[in-house]
Amino acid sequence: MSGQHTAPGVPPLRPARQSTGSGAIGFVGPVLAVLTIALGVALLWDALAIAGVLPGNGWVVTVLDALDGQAKTGWALAAGIVAALVGLWLIVVSLRRRRRKALWLRRAVGVGIRPRDVARLARVAADDVDGVLEAKATGGRRNVSIDVRTTGDPHTSERVREVVMTRLAPLAKPPKVFVKAHGVPPATEAPL
Repeated sequence: MSGQHTAPGVPPLRPARQSTGSGAIGFVGPVLAVLTIALGVALLWDALAIAGVLPGNGWVVTVLDALDGQAKTGWALAAGIVAALVGLWLIVVSLRRRRRKALWLRRAVGVGIRPRDVARLARVAADDVDGVLEAKATGGRRNVSIDVRTTGDPHTSERVREVVMTRLAPLAKPPKVFVKAHGVPPATEAPL
């Protein structure tokens, strides 16, 4: 039996899309939603007031009547400029490239791992090196930093770097590996 699970003549499924974060729109979206709801409530109140269901003229009519006949002032110009700049900023934020969440494997299409899992993989690989007593790793999409406590062998950090780079080689864009080694001084015997 072959490893392919497709029927003859049927093309294989297309690969999964890259996992991406929501970007800055994740913050702006809920704020705009709340403002849109508030505007909807104000316009509904006005519609009910104009229809005679609620007493009064409504908020929009009251505000427009108050502004009618006002002279041009600096605050109105400033408010218009601020509103235009906020609108442009929202457009830029919504079109900005999203943050990628995963590092992709070279040979497996649509398969990736999270940056924190890359750091875990690097820590486990460093722990397996002879002469390493303890390893701590932090990392992201571009860099992995490994802090190792060693038995004192000066070549341990080079071996850790090689092992971790080999372990991360299957990634399409492996991160740079930085190793910081702290040797444990040899124990001295107490005088008798």
